[in-house]
Amino acid sequence: MGNACTKPVFVIHFGEIALKGNNRPDFETRLVGNIQKTLAGENYEKVLRTESRIVLYTNEKSDRVRIAEKLQKVFGIEWFAEAHETNADIDDIKNAAWELRDNIKGTLKVDTTRSDKRFPMKSMEVNRIVGEVFHESGKYKIDVKTPETVIGIEILNKSALIYFNKIRGVGGLPVGCTGKVVCLLSGGIDSPVAAWMMMKRGCVVEFIHAYAQPDIAELKKSKMMQLVSELKEYNCGNSMKLHAVPYSAFYGASFSMPHKKELVLFRRFLLKVANRIAAQSGTGGALGIVTGDNLAQVASQTLENLHATDEASELPVYRPVIGFDKKEIIEMAKRIGTYDLSIQEYKDCCSLVAAKHPSTKMKLEEAKKIEKECGMEKIVEETMEKIEEIKI
Repeated sequence: MGNACTKPVFVIHFGEIALKGNNRPDFETRLVGNIQKTLAGENYEKVLRTESRIVLYTNEKSDRVRIAEKLQKVFGIEWFAEAHETNADIDDIKNAAWELRDNIKGTLKVDTTRSDKRFPMKSMEVNRIVGEVFHESGKYKIDVKTPETVIGIEILNKSALIYFNKIRGVGGLPVGCTGKVVCLLSGGIDSPVAAWMMMKRGCVVEFIHAYAQPDIAELKKSKMMQLVSELKEYNCGNSMKLHAVPYSAFYGASFSMPHKKELVLFRRFLLKVANRIAAQSGTGGALGIVTGDNLAQVASQTLENLHATDEASELPVYRPVIGFDKKEIIEMAKRIGTYDLSIQEYKDCCSLVAAKHPSTKMKLEEAKKIEKECGMEKIVEETMEKIEEIKI
């Protein structure tokens, strides 16, 4: 067989974006931009959006392993593959597939898709012709039902792409295409997962963390910075903001609060602060607040307590993990890389205000009455003056 001229590329496919109708080009453009930001500092030639897929051209200096690792953390990518580009000509396709035979392990199947329907052969015919090359060599066995290797062929307008192994992406929508939210980030397992899930839905996420340390320098050395850094891996190379909220003003007033009601009141306090932060011009107008609440997982997360909590917020409160069980959340935390950090020991404000037997059915009227008596608005004002913004 003759030699085929091929170029090394990555072929990148999106899933949900393809359903976006007239807005689809905007989502695709955002995804291309996010890929370019994620790969800043990497050696590659160009990224092209073409025929319902994205093609990333690499060169001899490209670190393809590192590029693949980074692509696995770009929201919007359904799957991708290391591929080789050749001419949209059946002889070149046959030759290129044969030259790449070292990628074949065990039985094989050829799977062709035609983006360009003007190509003179149908997909099944291309499968047969390329498959015959391997079958007739006597070295390979064709198995169309349970192959160990699939030779993927995509025929475009002026070229064809050949690949062997699909790599699953994180899916979802490109970060930045649906708006901005602020996330209440604790030191636990749930809230980092909730933030990740909102990023997967295209949100830019800023974090709010109430810290109990007397000095913010201690916070900056804590695992909270590492948690945000881990989530930043999915943020297309962009920095992330953490709004550090001192616990001191609330703590000073907590002695006049019924201890069993304190946790719900603390959560209402955090929502009031979060609404103020969301409205600040520096955040670009966040449109919602995210929490890691999980229904009935702990006493403070009963429907009654969540109802009493939510009234403190003018913005919608989003709870992406509310219907998950703890095992599911832990599995996701492990998958996205936050679990080991989340289980590290840390003095979290929620643990400081949690009573041994907290109220599970806090009445909204009662919460408002206690807030009025302890001067909650003044506590919020005092806290707002001391908040610091940390870029990570």
